[in-house]
Formats: sequence, structure tokens, C-alpha cells
Amino acid sequence: MSESFVDNLLSSMPFSDVSNSGYTESEIEKIGRLYNIDVKGQLKSFLREMGKSDGGLIGDSFIHLYRPSWKVREHFLFQFDFFSQLQEGGFYDYLNNPFVFSLVSETQYYFVQTTLNNRDAVYHYDSNNETVKISSWDLVGFLKELAKENNGVLQIASEGSLLCI
Repeated sequence: MSESFVDNLLSSMPFSDVSNSGYTESEIEKIGRLYNIDVKGQLKSFLREMGKSDGGLIGDSFIHLYRPSWKVREHFLFQFDFFSQLQEGGFYDYLNNPFVFSLVSETQYYFVQTTLNNRDAVYHYDSNNETVKISSWDLVGFLKELAKENNGVLQIASEGSLLCI
């Protein structure tokens, strides 16, 4: 049996029990249709195991998907605005059904391109400098780095929803 997404993420943390929550298969299919993304690979595992809440492992300051005040409208407009920024900037090579899962300091977007063969690779868009590049991480590696930022301390767990109206 292969290691779960959460187990892989927790393997470098000083704690092993986190109360995370994710989406059902049916909900993941709805997310794919609503946000026009192909939910497979590590993104699917992430959404299934901890798409609603990470149990405080990272927190909603880095993972905007966990913001309880954001409903479908805010999430959808956020993703649409991001796509528009890439398009307006001429970053056509990065328009392979991108999905932003992390926003840092309101200007640093981290996303996956859901219709590429290398769908687990994490890309970084810096809206200050208007640059896009592939990072050195896959989705699990990136989330491990974010979790390390908390120095082994669980944050207050929050729960958001990509489907709640």
C-alpha cells in the first residue's frame, strides 16, 4: 500500500496526528468542472485528503483554499483573475488549466498546470516583477516547505470550501 499524501507530508514533521479534511470523489469531480481543471496526481490526493483543511499544519495565510470567508464566488473570481493576469502578461506557456493553491504575501502565486504531463510541478508567478518560472518542488515538496515555516507548531485549523455557495 502506498503512503498517503498526508503521511508523506507529515514524514518530516515532529507530529504525526493532524485533523485534516478533504473532498469526496464526487466533490472533486465538481471542482474539476467548475474551475475547468483536470484534477489528477498530487492535486487530487491533496484535495481528497486535505483540500478543506490541513488541520493547522500550514494555515490559511499560505493556503487560501482554507479561508472560511471565501465562498465559490471568491475562489472562482480569484482563479479567473489569475488566469487573466497570465494571459495579459503574455505567459501563454503557463495557461494549461492552471490552478492556484497558494498565495503568499498577496503577490506570490503558486500553482500547478493541470493539463501538462508534469502536472505535479509547482510554478511561481510573482505579480510584483511579472515573472513566471517553474519551482524546484512538486506539490508535496512545496507543502512540506510551507509546513516547515511553522517550526513544528500547529496553527489554528481553519476550514474552507471550493464548493460552498
